[in-house]
Amino acid sequence: MLRVPSLYLPESLPHAEAIRSFGDNLHGYEPEFWEFQYQVYRYLERVTDGLLIERYKDILRNMKALISRDRDAIPIQSYLSSWYWFRKEHQTRLEFALRDVSLPAASPHGITFNNEVMGAPVRPRHPNAGDVLFRYDKRPHIEKLAHEGQIRIRPASDFQQMERDRARQDEECSKKSFLAGAHTRITTQDGRNIPILGNVEQTVSMPNYYVFCMACDWDPELFTDFEADTCMVINDAELFARRIEIAAAPQLPGWYFHHSPVQYFDPYERLRNEYFDAGISKDFRFAYQREYRFLWFSQDGDVPDGFKFLELGSLGNLAEVHAYNSGSAQEGVPEGEPQAAHP
Repeated sequence: MLRVPSLYLPESLPHAEAIRSFGDNLHGYEPEFWEFQYQVYRYLERVTDGLLIERYKDILRNMKALISRDRDAIPIQSYLSSWYWFRKEHQTRLEFALRDVSLPAASPHGITFNNEVMGAPVRPRHPNAGDVLFRYDKRPHIEKLAHEGQIRIRPASDFQQMERDRARQDEECSKKSFLAGAHTRITTQDGRNIPILGNVEQTVSMPNYYVFCMACDWDPELFTDFEADTCMVINDAELFARRIEIAAAPQLPGWYFHHSPVQYFDPYERLRNEYFDAGISKDFRFAYQREYRFLWFSQDGDVPDGFKFLELGSLGNLAEVHAYNSGSAQEGVPEGEPQAAHP
């Protein structure tokens, strides 16, 4: 019998072969099994009430954006899956029940989650595909980027200073995760146990680097989160990345360039062999942003010394500019095919 009621779950499951490929079975998609798993390994037990409340709010925010029919088919182990978020919500709500603490918001019981994107000018082939990219910003910045191809890359450390901007404030050069203290053992060299009062913090750090951020999908709510009124859509992410790489090379000679979607992780329940990197991994409280990153790392010990502006030239038909209030009306797009950049 369930300790907390289940939400309305997706009507379809991932393909049986996809489930088996993760060493899983159908029981992994049942709320009764989620509760059994959690009571065996209660990974939120020593999280403070305040952090638990914030976690639950973040999960609901992500569910609103990330649960959709195309994500129902993705196995539960991936944060790209609708099922992943239903499990996280259920287990977090179970922790509230075990503490006899009220939820910070009305329970979503009885609500059917399904993010149907409206008014999108274009969509990716599949979640996190990264084949088309979106940049949300103020109109003057977007127009300058679309017409002149000017972008500003910034040191990753700058984001930690954005105290009034929760959507972007993060410690980008260092990422933390936690081992549940009640299930972790630390001993001295002679074998004596060291008491653990809370959870064990694990940190992965790296030197400062340059970064430019976009998103992998269209979402009207991201206009509000990023205080934007305009969105630029890039129709060919690979060509755009190539032009960025070429434009940056003279200013950052010898720096390693990388671009990919961000990988989101649960800081309190890491998956076995989960990829974890300070530059491309982020706390799953930001998962609704579906971020795509362009990164530059020094290979010679150099450090970022403030903003740099890259000049890509007119993006032509590579870019479309869309106003927030139109949702799909194309405005101010430069004419002609984009100039092919060459080294």
